[in-house]
Amino acid sequence: MSSNYSLKDGKENIDVLDGGDVHYKFPAVIELNVGGVHHTTTLTTLTKGGSHMLSAMFSGRHNVAKDAHGRFFIDADGILFKYILRYLRTGELPCSACAPQVYREAKYFGLEELQRHIEWMPVMMARSARIQFQEKLDGFDYNTERILQIASKKQCVVSEEIVSFCIISILHEPQEILGVDFDNDHHCFADLPPRQIHYCDMTVGPWDMSLKHVTDRVYLRAIVRELMHRGFSITFSRLGDCAYLSPHPPRVACQRRLFKFIFHWNDSSS
Repeated sequence: MSSNYSLKDGKENIDVLDGGDVHYKFPAVIELNVGGVHHTTTLTTLTKGGSHMLSAMFSGRHNVAKDAHGRFFIDADGILFKYILRYLRTGELPCSACAPQVYREAKYFGLEELQRHIEWMPVMMARSARIQFQEKLDGFDYNTERILQIASKKQCVVSEEIVSFCIISILHEPQEILGVDFDNDHHCFADLPPRQIHYCDMTVGPWDMSLKHVTDRVYLRAIVRELMHRGFSITFSRLGDCAYLSPHPPRVACQRRLFKFIFHWNDSSS
């Protein structure tokens, strides 16, 4: 046997079932405060689509907190929540530009079907392919962060633009030359006209020989794509080969290739 009684605010009822279990009743039209953004929807929409966080919240098993104006409060991104509601109402998927952000919200709310739909969108498949390729590259995350650390400390002015830069030497395969006075621990540098010496800031490589198809440009372009995905504006170019030669005949040249990363700071506030 169950008994019904009204809450103090008079807007909903609670059923107290046999055994003391409580069942909360919600109105057909739901006023929401999602992270400070107000939304209006229906109880049917919120509980649609199987088992997920929203359907559990408004199933009647839980007492959902309210704000000072009586709106049910959900601690989430209120702007992105409109895409969650659109999907629950009509099955509409988000646009490519906001798909990664909506995907995170879908995971937060446990909307597994929406997650699967977004994962098959071109923008997400491209992102997944990029990440999977990066995971195969030895030292990728470490080298990317080192480039950022170096660039944060090195600035110059090029054509009245302040830029940061990092010079990288590439060691595709282990280099060790014996039998001559070649210094295997030398500091690589580029000798550019007119007699401009550019010393390298870091060395990338060698990497797993099972990835022979990964050339120096392929590796560095992967870093460029990752940094551009983070919002950086970058150009990179080859400076040439390291100019180091062993001091005495037969003079042996270094095998490392040098590249320069340039970060362009397009500060509209300046």
